[in-house]
Amino acid sequence: MYLMTVGGDCFQANEIVNILNEVFGSYTAEGGAIVASAGTYIAINATSFVFAKNGQFMIHKPHGGAYGNDKEVESYLKLLQNMTAIYYAAYVEKCTKPEKELSEKWESGDFWMTAKEAKEWGFVTEIKEAVKVTKALAAQIKKSGSPIAFAQTDIIVEPNNIDMDLKAMAVAAGLDANATEAEVNARIKENAEKASKYDTLKADTERKEKEEKAKKIKAFLDEKENQKVINATNRTKWQQLLEADFEGNKVLLDDMKPVQKLSAEIKTSADGTGATYQGKTFEQLQDENPEALAELEETNPEAYDALFADWKKRNQIK
Repeated sequence: MYLMTVGGDCFQANEIVNILNEVFGSYTAEGGAIVASAGTYIAINATSFVFAKNGQFMIHKPHGGAYGNDKEVESYLKLLQNMTAIYYAAYVEKCTKPEKELSEKWESGDFWMTAKEAKEWGFVTEIKEAVKVTKALAAQIKKSGSPIAFAQTDIIVEPNNIDMDLKAMAVAAGLDANATEAEVNARIKENAEKASKYDTLKADTERKEKEEKAKKIKAFLDEKENQKVINATNRTKWQQLLEADFEGNKVLLDDMKPVQKLSAEIKTSADGTGATYQGKTFEQLQDENPEALAELEETNPEAYDALFADWKKRNQIK
């Protein structure tokens, strides 16, 4: 098994060891630039562990956290204590130095070792050639808390792509591939200024269009409210619809008729002698079509009341 890890879940590492031993009976391991924390438990349980010359080895007590009631936290603490004992026993078994020295390191926190030191402590069987690491990996290992720096000769020197990048930038900017850095920078500055002006112009145009649209919608809604097609209650809803689709909803509003009182269906005769509904006075409807009069009372009570009031007035009934 090849190991190159800053660590992980101590319980999972323990289970990995159990599975490897159950499936294969035993296993060997090799280590790269770093084997730390839970990764070291897998390393020391191998029958042999070959480590890179510039590798870094770090052991510490298993970490954990608990959430819940007092019994749950107490139970997890016991579980963590048991796992800590398992890890410590494994390190003690491999350790070639006095247990007292190991115990002091164990209790003091992170114990970082070079490959040579890890071999002296008994955790490494053999040391192999150094491995190359990227700057990113070296930085990640340092960030994990390692006090051991990689030699510059161990860090991969990435190729210098400045010239290639300059040619690519020149072509992208519309210049000859052999343009100088100054020419490329000048074109980039020019394009940036053009882009800035375009963005400003675009924003100004969008603002003006928005203002014009708002004015047009307001004028149209004012007109329709004056025509009694809409009222203050439903104006806001119509404004939202017009903002979403002005032309489509304008057609709908243009087709709508002004809202009239139901009593407007009552017509007064030219000489003022009587009011009619569909050309009939109250008494005519009563005599000729009482069913229609009853329906009017049910479906259009306002018109019915106006017609009835006219009949009482003409007949001097209070």
